Amino acid sequence: MKYLRLKPGRFIQRLCSTLILEERITIASAAALNLLVLASLKIRLAWDIFGLNILIILVIFGVASFHRHVGRTWMQFFRDWYVPIFLFVIFLENRRLVPLINPLDLDTLLIGIDRLFFLGRDPTLLMERITCPALSEFLQLGYTSFYFLPLVLCVIIYFKQGDRTGFHIAASSILAGFYLSYLGYYLTPAIGPRFTLDHVQTVPLSGMFLFDALRSTLDQVEGLMRDCCPSGHTAISLLSALLAGRYAPRFFPAACIWSATIVFSSVYLRYHYVVDLMAGAALGCLVYRFAPGIAARLILKGNS
Repeated sequence: MKYLRLKPGRFIQRLCSTLILEERITIASAAALNLLVLASLKIRLAWDIFGLNILIILVIFGVASFHRHVGRTWMQFFRDWYVPIFLFVIFLENRRLVPLINPLDLDTLLIGIDRLFFLGRDPTLLMERITCPALSEFLQLGYTSFYFLPLVLCVIIYFKQGDRTGFHIAASSILAGFYLSYLGYYLTPAIGPRFTLDHVQTVPLSGMFLFDALRSTLDQVEGLMRDCCPSGHTAISLLSALLAGRYAPRFFPAACIWSATIVFSSVYLRYHYVVDLMAGAALGCLVYRFAPGIAARLILKGNS
């Protein structure tokens, strides 16, 4: 009840002070998307997404306020892990928002850059030399496991660090990497070689057991998503491996192998152009260079 006696500005300030860093990053990302909708004058076509983002922000504030009042241990655990739900929701919003805000697909440009690097050849065509069902099966499993790499890393750090500081630094850095890659889709929208170069591929992709089920499930969940550049798979996989080296050294070798598998599979399976990987790698390195330090300072400031 004491919040009700505060002036509106003071009330918002006090409420914001209760947010953990991952919640703040998610609120900022939802607000940024709503600002893009407003700036593009497309709110009539995306009013439902605009409202959903407001709801996400309100839910996060509500969870933080509820936790402040009840102060239960289980509630802290819930707050440490519930934010990725909104990450996935915001990712799916891009399916409609990207072509609304920037309808100019840049696949032709990205194909041209790839061909410049590979002497006029398409990397996905060059991959046909090693294409076989067993390798396709393995790489599709690796590609589909993408979200589990940062999740496993965060679980390891969470139960290793007694004060959870390392966990929140790693988790907030990974979230920042995800959301920055999403914003990149609005700058360089592209649907990818599985659509644009399918007519020139001579060897179809096929697996052995789960290949078709996994591939069709991803297609159904994502739909026609303009999420190629920068490659989020590359950015987050690389970032996760680098963070593992800092916060979970024993997991680092496995994280490197896992990350390399995901990155390689993204071209082999025709989801990405090579230039997407280069942009994703640059993003991952930039986030690793700056995000952990910024996160550590913000967390320290919040605890003081």
